[in-house]
Amino acid sequence: MTGEAPGRERAILDSVREELGSLLDADQLLAPGPDAYRQAERLVAERIASENRRAASLGRPPLSDPERLTRRILDELLGLGPLQPLLDDPSVEEIIVNGPERVFSISGGRKALSEVVFESDEQLLALLRRAIGPLGRRLDETSPMVDARLPDGSRLNAVIAPLASGGTHATIRKFVLRARTLPDLVQLEVLTGEAASFLEASVRSGLNMLIAGGTGSGKTTCLNALGACVSGLSERLVTIEETQELQLQPVLPDCVALQSRPANLEGAGGIPIRALVKNALRMRPTRIVVGEVRGAEALDMLTAMNSGHQGSMCTIHANGPREALTKLRTYALMAEEALPAQAVTEMIAEAVELVVHLRMEPSGRRLVSSIYEVTGLEGDQVSGTELFALADGRLRWSGIRPRRSQRLAASGYAGPPEGGS
Repeated sequence: MTGEAPGRERAILDSVREELGSLLDADQLLAPGPDAYRQAERLVAERIASENRRAASLGRPPLSDPERLTRRILDELLGLGPLQPLLDDPSVEEIIVNGPERVFSISGGRKALSEVVFESDEQLLALLRRAIGPLGRRLDETSPMVDARLPDGSRLNAVIAPLASGGTHATIRKFVLRARTLPDLVQLEVLTGEAASFLEASVRSGLNMLIAGGTGSGKTTCLNALGACVSGLSERLVTIEETQELQLQPVLPDCVALQSRPANLEGAGGIPIRALVKNALRMRPTRIVVGEVRGAEALDMLTAMNSGHQGSMCTIHANGPREALTKLRTYALMAEEALPAQAVTEMIAEAVELVVHLRMEPSGRRLVSSIYEVTGLEGDQVSGTELFALADGRLRWSGIRPRRSQRLAASGYAGPPEGGS
């Protein structure tokens, strides 16, 4: 590509942008449909062909690789510019942008500096604003932070000055569901077949579960696989999430998916997770599944688990099973009801029956590291035992028989083989 090529490319881009502005309305430019995309693609191809004819008449080299050039211009006009190839790459799980010149991608749990760069921070900011425009959100000095779900299901978080220094910062987390069932998790070596059989029986037996782990450890994928074990027309599942990631409606006969809503530009109209949990109790569910507990809704979740909604599940950020129970207690104490700490502790001991903990290895491998059974109270603390724990990098039965053996046996579970798994 000659030194003139970037200028010629910019001229084509500006020309097509101007003509699209006269052909399409603002909504079509912000959220282009197939027809708008085809119009833009035709215009770009015409401009490139015209420029190459002009270059030939003047004895200049043509623009190289017209197909790639077309893609780049379309990404700039209707997509997220230089980020679009990363968004289109199915192996990329997350994109981290630290200003216009440092863009990282995460694939297979490993982070790498990509070759993506922006011409300026203004270009990056303009692309992010276009991405959130159709969602009724804004990113400016009065609203310098945004968290939004893009049309493809990706979750975008962006922070700009004055909250962030060094340019615009953004994180785009793509929901890549590689495992939909427990057998899929076994195939990916996230857990063993014996542990999967135990968890499936636990779901069918109606044990209340807390799925814990760090960011990116696979909590949502595990929750989705556990939810897929629910069966029968008698079951009615209500799922509650901030950003819809669970995909249980296509596989369950009676599943309702609820999603919270942030406040609008005037700060009104927001529907928090807690309000949805309370409403779910009026929808005659047999189970309630909360994508992530991170606040006072923990108290409502415990109330649901203690009021006949057996087999309810939720996820929580925590470094281990005991830490997960402690954090759940802290969240429940944040509720405006201001229950005594001991009362909340007793609720947890009565409501939560299993804690499944996941972690990510330095290699990027995700795995279940513990299946912990809550056994009751010891003094003012929730007590429990590990039924499955990691040994030599493999999840193995600890040899301890679960206290809910009779309920598990009723679902056809015979128990781990003698000698461990």
